[in-house]
Amino acid sequence: MHIGLDFGTTNSGAAVFDGGRVRVFPLDPASRDAGVIRSVLYVTREQEVFVGQEAVDEYYRQNIGRPSRMVRQYVGEVEITMGDVGSVKGYPIGPATFVRDVYVLVDELTPGRLLRSLKSALSSDHAGTDIFGRVYTLEELIAIYLRALRERVEAEAGEPVDGVVLGRPVAFVDSGTEADDRRAEDRLRQAAEMAGFRRVAFELEPVAAALHYELTVEEPQNVLVFDFGGGTLDITVMRVGDPAERRVFSTGGVDIAGDVFDQRIIERLLLDHFGRGSTWGDDGAPFPDKYTDPLVHWQTILQLNRPETFDFLRTARLSSSHPERIAALESLLMNNYAMRLIDEVERAKIALSSDYFAAIQLAGEDIDVWQPVTRSQFEAFIADAVRRIEARLLDTVERSGLGIDEIDAVVRTGGSAQIPCFVEMLARIFGSEKVVLSSVFSSVTSGLAILAGEKA
Repeated sequence: MHIGLDFGTTNSGAAVFDGGRVRVFPLDPASRDAGVIRSVLYVTREQEVFVGQEAVDEYYRQNIGRPSRMVRQYVGEVEITMGDVGSVKGYPIGPATFVRDVYVLVDELTPGRLLRSLKSALSSDHAGTDIFGRVYTLEELIAIYLRALRERVEAEAGEPVDGVVLGRPVAFVDSGTEADDRRAEDRLRQAAEMAGFRRVAFELEPVAAALHYELTVEEPQNVLVFDFGGGTLDITVMRVGDPAERRVFSTGGVDIAGDVFDQRIIERLLLDHFGRGSTWGDDGAPFPDKYTDPLVHWQTILQLNRPETFDFLRTARLSSSHPERIAALESLLMNNYAMRLIDEVERAKIALSSDYFAAIQLAGEDIDVWQPVTRSQFEAFIADAVRRIEARLLDTVERSGLGIDEIDAVVRTGGSAQIPCFVEMLARIFGSEKVVLSSVFSSVTSGLAILAGEKA
């Protein structure tokens, strides 16, 4: 069997096409939509692996409220060679070589590691990570996730899966050149092969979304696909409606998406709850940003889990203008509430697509956050991103050689494409009558399945 698989930054899905109908596989019974599985891994100290919502639930079960104990762990040696710098008082200085032991701080009570947004690292130099004494390459970690999805498809379909068409963004996150994108695709191919797929092909995600839309049209059209997910925005202008005359006129993309918007909310509204804006010490010094800025990115929060951080927080708390904020930060780190906070931010952001008001709530030991956020506030936080996205959208249309009036339909798909200011942008530029909402989380999956069926 040949399937389409959308491995996304935030969510993933898999489907098969029989020539007339797309079948999306239920991959996660714990998810609100069984056809959508979160792109998350949780690896325990015993090397047991959980994926999807189960991974998140297991992380919370094992980590929320548990104590932490940071210890130094030996990781190897580093050799430093000093160059020849001449002489001092007639004695030659250098060259000289020194060998130093290298240690890192680790939480020896950690029961497992949660890994998310793995796709975002594909174009980077990130080689891998040590998880409880076993070193995993990035490709191996992605392969573990993809293998779990393949096995679930096989269990549901009752037959083996040997081929896959994988989606890829127009530009991978943090890729600066075509070489970066090629490297990212090669790494994803290697991961898919490690996961047991014998035949691996790729297609641009917005092109796949256009093919899903093609199932609904009765005559050829020029369409613009606005595919806006958790990691990237991907745009394509394409001719659809007749497989023999399909044509991609232009593509474009930016590495701005839902994850970035979550970070903006945290930066603008939540850091004050954890010390920013307060003072400490006899001279009323500002609370250092280095203890709050890492909260913006889930990848950097762990950098704060250091003995010297907790030593400082205990000292600062005694003389702080807002000791309750320092206590909240200490609890956030000590009791591992950070991931729950990030999930609450994402929940509030999603709510603002249908409501004008949402509240971010987090309660725990020494933490009681109730932070309102309005749609107008959120839109102000991302205003610069909106301008950049509109410029890229218009540039992609211009490069297609088509005029605005020659675009017959604008297909929006992906979670971030539901944000009202982007819906309004598309309606203002193209006309609201042309803007079509495709399947939010499965249009790319379905389009990849159609391509897989054609290649089978």
